[in-house]
Amino acid sequence: MRRATWILSSVSVLLVAAGAVSKFAVYPGLHQMPDDAEGTMKFQGTITALDPQAMAKGDFANAIIRDLPVTADRKVKAVHTAGSTIVLNDRTEVFGPTGAVVSTSEHQYAVDRRNLLERPTPKGAQAEPHTGLSAGFPLTPEKRDYPFWDSETQTTVPARYDGSEDREGRKVYIYRIVAQGPLADKAVKDALPAALPKTALLAINPAAPLASQPDVVPLEYVSTTNMTGYVDAETGVTIALESSKGITATAQGTEVFPVAKASLTTTKASERDLADTAATGALVFWILSDAGPYGMWALALVLVLLAVWLELRQRRSPVPADGGGAVPRPRDSEPDGVEARELNAVEPEATREHRP
Repeated sequence: MRRATWILSSVSVLLVAAGAVSKFAVYPGLHQMPDDAEGTMKFQGTITALDPQAMAKGDFANAIIRDLPVTADRKVKAVHTAGSTIVLNDRTEVFGPTGAVVSTSEHQYAVDRRNLLERPTPKGAQAEPHTGLSAGFPLTPEKRDYPFWDSETQTTVPARYDGSEDREGRKVYIYRIVAQGPLADKAVKDALPAALPKTALLAINPAAPLASQPDVVPLEYVSTTNMTGYVDAETGVTIALESSKGITATAQGTEVFPVAKASLTTTKASERDLADTAATGALVFWILSDAGPYGMWALALVLVLLAVWLELRQRRSPVPADGGGAVPRPRDSEPDGVEARELNAVEPEATREHRP
């Protein structure tokens, strides 16, 4: 085998191996939530909520702040990883017009690093038990419904697939989530009064139907959630989110007053940033899973064909024994008399005259 053919064959083997490593080792290893995963969504909207200062002073007539303009930051951050499991901290802070924090919500979940469904809590980590998606959607979302964990009611409800559209130049899948039921989030529930005087409740809501209630009315709380998520079809990044959540105080099933209600949507700037993140991730995944491996395999095939062509070309071209030069005839093979004629041609004339 010629040296060029050997080199081409060796390079093609290396390209095939490199493509296989990229597609079947590097890509699966990177196509998951990284150890340092962190993402932020920014929102704007309004909230209606109890004013704790007014409640503490007994100013029940002014105890509800209605339609306060707010902004909010939701940060999802990896805090622990163990094999295919990652623990995500999901924290949302709501800021009032002056920039002061008016509300905070925080949860921590152990999830699968690819499909983001629930996983057992790793040893040495802390996470809330749950079932379904909680802090995001799978890295490769599908056109189907998913189970979704509603932290306020501590129940699993469907995230229903509702078609697709374009957002900030990215194709997104739309999922709608609706949940309603008794408030079960212990941290939130424990912060709310279990009962209030009827006079206080009537001051908060003069139209509340409390005639049959005792002087101190036991309260129960109902949570409602209505969200629409716009999830990047290639990477699972939630590019936009419309969220309406509320908690209502009830007495024997009758609504008394709104404890909290927040209507939030992602800002346009946040949508653009998240779309850019999704585009970058999709490009990297495409290079590792498709463009890189298939490109290397295609180049390897070209090199193999070139090596075969060179080998066949060499075999079809006969090479003379001495490398292509003329073969001299031995002097002893010349016909009789030739040598003598050559000698006579160079013999001096004087010598010929004195020859006997």
